[in-house]
Amino acid sequence: MSSAMNNYLRIPTGLQSIFLSLPIAVIVLLIIPVQLTAQTCSCGGAPLISSQSLTTVSEGNLVVGLTMEYNDISNLYTGTEELQDRNQQRTSTTALFEVNYGITDYLTLSSTFSFINKSRTSGLLNPSGSETLETSGFGDGLVLLKYNLLNQSLWNPFQLSVGAGTKIPFGTTSLTNNGLALNADMQPGTGAWDGIGWLYISRVLRETNVNVYLNSSYRFTGTNERFNESDNYKFGNEFVTSLGAAGGIWGRLSYNAVMKYRHTTSDERNGTDLPNTGGEWLSLRPGIGYQLFDRLNVQLNAEIPFYQKLEGTQPTTAYIISGSLFFSLDKADSGFSYGIPGSN
Repeated sequence: MSSAMNNYLRIPTGLQSIFLSLPIAVIVLLIIPVQLTAQTCSCGGAPLISSQSLTTVSEGNLVVGLTMEYNDISNLYTGTEELQDRNQQRTSTTALFEVNYGITDYLTLSSTFSFINKSRTSGLLNPSGSETLETSGFGDGLVLLKYNLLNQSLWNPFQLSVGAGTKIPFGTTSLTNNGLALNADMQPGTGAWDGIGWLYISRVLRETNVNVYLNSSYRFTGTNERFNESDNYKFGNEFVTSLGAAGGIWGRLSYNAVMKYRHTTSDERNGTDLPNTGGEWLSLRPGIGYQLFDRLNVQLNAEIPFYQKLEGTQPTTAYIISGSLFFSLDKADSGFSYGIPGSN
């Protein structure tokens, strides 16, 4: 990391107080349960591979993070057309705890654990009133090994990293309501082991001190035997790729601007594709970061889809907001570049 990135301007005391209070306010708002939700949708489990924004960390360093993400799934689409007669709504609030350890300067072990709250309100057009169902519990986990094929340095503006790992089915899939098993998309977990592939490519534009990057993940889903041998559920495979740019704004304040593409195949039950599942999404994800201290960084992000093409009729995301805190054990090598942890 160049010395120019470590020389920060002095921020006025009043402005520091604002930045210190922002993450606390956002996280409190995200924790409060919100009574909203929808019918079957491509939203099973916690957003694990979408959360993989960190790259690699230096040997012996430990970077841990806590992210709170609120997903408002209040839109209803058929294909690319938005429908107005919504009878259901859905939200999810997810806590993600990340641990990243540098085994060597080239090899990083990353793990993510989740807790998720889901809420679904049905009967919005019913004159007799609506009903809300809420579930919560520990979600699935993720373990990845990330390897630097090409390390970014003062002499080399490029970084190329690859990774592979698995999603571990920690979350339950057996929640019931009035004695009846809930749909798979209302369970905290997916009940299946998934294979994960990951790719990160970046280049620092020296003249502008901007980091341009491509971050991609693919999840090959396994099958969950829910109740017996004749009831096998498989969520659709998922591909997520983000093209972004990050740089400094002023002092310790930074920005991160991302265009994100996500595609999922249809869910399957006993080998048969399920209707009203699967699709593709294009979103804009702006964010700001602020390095509170040498070891502590805060990020605030929003995500707004601007193109959606869904299979059949599905509720889908209207917007996502998230707040993150990242702590680096090594003060001398914090791993924070442009306010983004892990971007060496």
